[in-house]
Amino acid sequence: MKKIKFIIALYAAKISQLILRLLGRNATYLPGKLAVKICKDFLAHLKPPKTVIAVTGTNGKTTVSNLLMSILSDNGYTVTNNSFGSNVQAGVISALVEDSDWLGRAKKDVAVLEVDERSSLLVYPYLAPDYLICNNIMRDSIKRNAHTEFISYVIDRALPKTTTLILNGDDLIASGLGSAGQKKVFFSLEADKPEISLPQHIRDIVYCPTCGALLKSEYIRYNHIGRHYCPECGLRSPAPDYSVTEIDWVNNKFTVLHHDKKEIFTLINDNIVNIYNFCGVIALLTEIGLSYEQISKGFSDSKIVKTRLDMISSGDLNITMLMAKGQNPIACARCYDYTAKVQVEKKGVILIVDDLGDNINNSETTCWLYDCDYSSLADPSISQIVFGGPRCKDQFLRALLAGVDPTKIKITPDSSKAADLLDTDLCKNIFVLFELYRVKDAEAVKQALITRGKGGC
Repeated sequence: MKKIKFIIALYAAKISQLILRLLGRNATYLPGKLAVKICKDFLAHLKPPKTVIAVTGTNGKTTVSNLLMSILSDNGYTVTNNSFGSNVQAGVISALVEDSDWLGRAKKDVAVLEVDERSSLLVYPYLAPDYLICNNIMRDSIKRNAHTEFISYVIDRALPKTTTLILNGDDLIASGLGSAGQKKVFFSLEADKPEISLPQHIRDIVYCPTCGALLKSEYIRYNHIGRHYCPECGLRSPAPDYSVTEIDWVNNKFTVLHHDKKEIFTLINDNIVNIYNFCGVIALLTEIGLSYEQISKGFSDSKIVKTRLDMISSGDLNITMLMAKGQNPIACARCYDYTAKVQVEKKGVILIVDDLGDNINNSETTCWLYDCDYSSLADPSISQIVFGGPRCKDQFLRALLAGVDPTKIKITPDSSKAADLLDTDLCKNIFVLFELYRVKDAEAVKQALITRGKGGC
């Protein structure tokens, strides 16, 4: 009976995919949702690819997934992925069904699947990943993944003991995933260590998870990412198996140390968050069996996907499009900090970080703004800031509390019109930070800035 249900669910999912493709709607989780409705344990009956890689964690999942997919594909592997759909259970199923035959057997070598942390219990018990990479676990939206202990508990509860874990050794929460005896590979960023540990406005771990004593820090880069130790029980951040030991900012290169051997890779992006992403990708691909030459060439040929980061020049304007996840206080704060630290003058910043889904019936929560560090926006290099969206007045208030000069701020409830308020005579280096569900508005802003850069109105 279960087999019959599975076959019916598989055919229903495949037929729905055909219909959706005819309608021009490829990026959807609906086939997976339909399959689970018919057969609750649908994933357990699918025959997955030979190698299954799960990518999870709070920030960086899409960047890591796309890099893995790109480098594996360039090296001759056929790859199933859910980059065009959802990272919840239904999206994972839709991706696997797309690349399975009519008996549910995988047609590709590898699956690289981005998996939302809370979907762990719905995915891993049925589809055991051979490898799982987790770059960080931090507070996320207060309505979804706000509590890091709960999120790490959910992932841990679902993880098969046979899965090899690739974990950020500089994240004391993420590095604690897995059970005793489980294979764990740690990566780290040792280059350019901060000279002092400045107090962090936001930290997701303060006390030792083993004995409850107050943790000490060798250094912290941001939030709780850094190296920590407990003076009471001796718990320490784990020693890394892969570590970024040098960063050549001028020539865009970085060095990774593994087994006393140093290898040099192309630095695709200079954001510290992404350097952790890159080191994790290198660790995972090396563990799979790719050579240095294969991985190095992949980095030389790769770029951050344009929906996450895009840089355009138009006339005398330099435009940087950077995704900032709305209602995610850490992700937004990192984007603000990155913008402030870019070594250019005459900066203009346009922020479109309202969550479109939450604007239905004007119900978006604003409490996350006060959990997010806005102090970077007060940097003297920023000449003007435009907040766009229905919550622009709330953004304005939050910026004032962070010490931003009010004469530098303009607001508009229409996100797509934010470029109209920016003084491009004053601001030549423009950063547009936008929420995942505000891509259309961000595109309208980008096109308006490109037109003005070419001399248009």
